[in-house]
Amino acid sequence: MAASAFCCPACHGRLTLSDRPRCRGCGARFDAIGGVPLLIANADRAVVDRRDDPRPLPAHDCAGLGIAAIDDALARDDRMLELGAGRETTTDPHVVRTDAFVYAAEHLDVVADAHALPFPDATFDFVFSLAVFEHLHSPWLAAEEIARVLRPGGRVFTLCAFLQPLHGYPDHYFNTTESGLRRLFRDGFEIESCGPSRLSSHRESAVPLYRMREMAEAYGRETRAPLRTRWRRRRPVPAARRPLARGAGRARGLAPDRTVGRAAGSASLRRSRAVAYTTRALLLHGPGRTRTYV
Repeated sequence: MAASAFCCPACHGRLTLSDRPRCRGCGARFDAIGGVPLLIANADRAVVDRRDDPRPLPAHDCAGLGIAAIDDALARDDRMLELGAGRETTTDPHVVRTDAFVYAAEHLDVVADAHALPFPDATFDFVFSLAVFEHLHSPWLAAEEIARVLRPGGRVFTLCAFLQPLHGYPDHYFNTTESGLRRLFRDGFEIESCGPSRLSSHRESAVPLYRMREMAEAYGRETRAPLRTRWRRRRPVPAARRPLARGAGRARGLAPDRTVGRAAGSASLRRSRAVAYTTRALLLHGPGRTRTYV
């Protein structure tokens, strides 16, 4: 991506075209990591550069995820912005890949903070983020920035955590309900669709069960608990609840990094329903479109 397409994330002034860009407006100076512009004010290179991380993020290609909104934007040759791209492998020239950290320089176009994007107003037709908003300390600011860089009539797709437990780097700040997600994007957007997503894996739906088991075991080892509480832990399971208990028992040996095997029949349907509620998906229109609900 040409350096002329960027701007200062602080004042939105133009940048000088050099290996170390400088804002012509406020005079802020920026750096680069592995040839990727580092356009975050006062960034700590040691924190941002994670190329030597012993547990790198898995690579992905946004064109192969089966997300209709992204596929449609690619088919239209929209100018696209991906927030939290990580190790995005797409070679589509219309996709601008951004992240706050460098996991692999060849998979990134610019290092940027979603709270202060280094792009001029009305730059993109489509903005998307996948499992990013729960890691933003002020997601409402990111929503405002998306509205600023989106062209009138542009679209947004975001997938964010709802039931997933604590995870990710550098931190995990917020999980989002449907009403919370609508609240984040209430200004400057017209919500087209908001609700549970089926884009999560079986593994993600099982991790909360594993964590709850860990908490229950820790509580069971607590000898200072009241006698009545300790007795309840050892009560027989009522017959009406036994199927659920058996299902939970199968999950006892499941480690967080293991994938749940497939099951047939009604068990598969119940699991699919659980997966659907692990994340929330949101598709929005920018200003200038008719309000529709899908």
